[in-house]
Amino acid sequence: MKRKTVLLLLLTMAFVVPAFADDPLTTNVVSNITAAQRWPWNGKVDINYTLTSDETNPVFRVAFFGQVGSGEPFALDALEGEGSCGVTFGAGTKRVTWDSSVDYPNLDASNVKFGVIALDVTDAADYLVLDLNNYTMSYNMAGPDLEQDTQGSSKTYKIWFKRIKAGTFYMGSASDEPGRQPTGVYEDKHQVTITKPFYIGVFECTDAQYQIINSGSTGSSKLPRIQVNRQDLRGNNYGKTWPAYTDHRVDANSFFGRMREKTGYGLKFDLPTEAQWEMAARDKGDGTYHGDYVWNDGSSFVKTRIIDDSDPENPVYETYVDWSDLDRLGWYQDPDSQVHEVGTKEPGVNGLYDIHGNVWEYCLDRSLAHLGTNPVVDPVGNTSGNNYITKGGSIYKTDLESQCRMAMRLNKDARNNNCGFRIAIVF
Repeated sequence: MKRKTVLLLLLTMAFVVPAFADDPLTTNVVSNITAAQRWPWNGKVDINYTLTSDETNPVFRVAFFGQVGSGEPFALDALEGEGSCGVTFGAGTKRVTWDSSVDYPNLDASNVKFGVIALDVTDAADYLVLDLNNYTMSYNMAGPDLEQDTQGSSKTYKIWFKRIKAGTFYMGSASDEPGRQPTGVYEDKHQVTITKPFYIGVFECTDAQYQIINSGSTGSSKLPRIQVNRQDLRGNNYGKTWPAYTDHRVDANSFFGRMREKTGYGLKFDLPTEAQWEMAARDKGDGTYHGDYVWNDGSSFVKTRIIDDSDPENPVYETYVDWSDLDRLGWYQDPDSQVHEVGTKEPGVNGLYDIHGNVWEYCLDRSLAHLGTNPVVDPVGNTSGNNYITKGGSIYKTDLESQCRMAMRLNKDARNNNCGFRIAIVF
């Protein structure tokens, strides 16, 4: 088998080719493309490139190609590194490695040129979609269309993520919110600022998705993955160190370790922090957030009704709790404590399904009993302990409607039939 010789001639490109003709190119964002074959010569080529943008934490769609002399350009498919999945985040200098021995094992030339196409799609990338067939990513301006998705791909071999912008919101609940936890894990209301955008799963991770990533086996179950704990998800070494290492280190043999390896360097799949989870649950998608006494579609569970209208000009009102809106948003108090297919209830206004009920969702934070009332920035939870926060309530027969509130917090760290998780992409 011949190997490629030293690559002497490079071609720098940053323009739209027909395959991307419909994409919203905002600027020529690529520069400083360089390439070098690895020594000893083994067919691997490191391609360095720089991306620039006026956005904070921008999203880029990227593609790579080669060309021998003046011949036809050819796509580079056997890639690993930043942008290898088709999407990369953040500006700066990046590296992708091409393995020519996989794509073109008989290529032997000294005049191979390389190009990088990058599109700044930050404004268009409200949703990212990870295809588990080939671990490539695409972006969408709208969420999944479940009526058209008759095969259920968005719940099996594709994973949809919603972008949550950086911002400031109020976490916790008002002191008189019905169902508020009086002791144990307190819901102290306080201001939280999240300084970086992140992506969070539109659905809870399903059995099918978990099996494909963790073992490579195919599956069709659209039920949320249960009977997992943090050791399964993050590992027992680096996976237990949060927040000592805030770079989100996980063990290679964990679920998230395997997911990161398969999708390429630069994508940090992980659990959301408690603050990120609650921010996503409260997000309205327009820069504002749901407050107290509401579900994540904005409907209130604290109602007002007339109890005496004998004097129309001065009717008598009372305030009461009506949890009925939860029936269309989430599964809870199942007599058999059985989980349900994800995404079969209505989504919140933010496009996320099953924020309320179905399964408790693991967060990254170790349990911190008192959140406090002071403003905080990018909170990371407790620095020690073996209990971790879960959010959202579940189908368990003794889980009340009030436990499905966005501010509700519960400690768990075991493989339970009513605990699952939602995947996030963090930075």
